[in-house]
Amino acid sequence: MGSGVLGYTLRRVLWAVPVLFVISVMVFYMLRLAPNDPVDAILGRNAYQEDVANRLREKYGYDDPIYVQYWKYMKNLAQGDLGLSTQHQDFTAGEVIWPKIWTSTQLNMFALVIVFGLGIPVGVYAALARGTFLDPLAIGGWLLLDAIPTFVMAPILIWLFATQLGVVGLTWEGPYSTNAILPILIISLPGVAGVARLMRASVISVIGEDYVRTARAKGLKESTVIITHITRNALLPMVTVIGLSLPGLTSGSLFVELFFGIPGIGRESLAAATTPDYDVILAIVLFGSVLFVGANILVDVLYGFIDPRVRIGAGRGG
Repeated sequence: MGSGVLGYTLRRVLWAVPVLFVISVMVFYMLRLAPNDPVDAILGRNAYQEDVANRLREKYGYDDPIYVQYWKYMKNLAQGDLGLSTQHQDFTAGEVIWPKIWTSTQLNMFALVIVFGLGIPVGVYAALARGTFLDPLAIGGWLLLDAIPTFVMAPILIWLFATQLGVVGLTWEGPYSTNAILPILIISLPGVAGVARLMRASVISVIGEDYVRTARAKGLKESTVIITHITRNALLPMVTVIGLSLPGLTSGSLFVELFFGIPGIGRESLAAATTPDYDVILAIVLFGSVLFVGANILVDVLYGFIDPRVRIGAGRGG
């Protein structure tokens, strides 16, 4: 069974290679075939000089045929070189994006803990209270927060916590300061409803299983039945949600970062797209694609270790 899971994992990894290759080709060619290039953005219409433009295009390699540019880029990428940023001149794309990805990752990491830390118990409670008014009350409150747009929620929380209570400030001082509480809450609170509803549905499907009735028939405490037999088995579908949420840790939240002045990857992505900054855009897309494909593979492997039936199926397929 172990060899079956290993073989399945290797096949998924091998399939990921052509997928990432196709993504890189598509994104690279779409960027290079755009009507304007970064040199036009650097010089501007009024300051445009043909000789300066030619030198800049030669510096960044934009004067080569597209397939030659792609080959050079992939060769440099294999050596860890993500290219040069034209928006932040004299800085590489890696020097631009890595600090901002790390800032967004830290912020989203706290938000992800809140989303699942609240969503899972709320979903379990709503499922156990099914048929009473507490079920729709528990889910409905979080759905209300989910329905409030971010640009509406942000001013309300700022008015309450910063203006009225004065417990937080609005100057960004890092993800570990008290001033990061509001951005984290704004990112996390709308996501609790989705996790809670999925967990509720999963718990309801598990409650009627034979092993749950058997556990109760043996006289086990209700808390033991809920935690060990119901919640544990109901968490299996959440593995997919948690795994596919991991790439989102590095994505950033554009509105929140703009609203609070957070130097995250969301703001940088917008700036790179409007400039345009080819190598920074390509680095962000490829990094996100690698994380997403890797998260899918990780979820499949975790399923194989958590559910024995998946391991058996993988062994037979191998």
